[in-house]
Amino acid sequence: MSTIHMTLGETYVKDKLAVLPEKMLEWAEEVLLERAQYMRDVAQVLAPVDTGSLRDSIRVERGGKSMSWRQISVRAGGYVVNPKTGRLVDYAVYVEGKFQFMHSAFLQVKSTIAEMIKAKVVEKANE
Repeated sequence: MSTIHMTLGETYVKDKLAVLPEKMLEWAEEVLLERAQYMRDVAQVLAPVDTGSLRDSIRVERGGKSMSWRQISVRAGGYVVNPKTGRLVDYAVYVEGKFQFMHSAFLQVKSTIAEMIKAKVVEKANE
């Protein structure tokens, strides 16, 4: 099985988040989850549709709570049954190479992540 796996939060963001107190990490995680859900929605709109299986396979996954870091990923592909053939297929990587629906969605959220985390932490700290 091959899947496209894009994690919101580049190394510099992870490094900065690693030094935040636990409560602030929770607030940062809220922002990352919101941005991941938005990225999923954008990718679903941008994904080319033949049967809809690829579009429907785009999802947000959570996990990886090591070293005070919460991993939130947006994935496409996996074990999807092609409704036309009834077979398990995974052509997400092939389609991404031609249409870059995941990369385009990622670029729409990437530049806003750090600033939105900062704004959320400031907002919550002032409550």
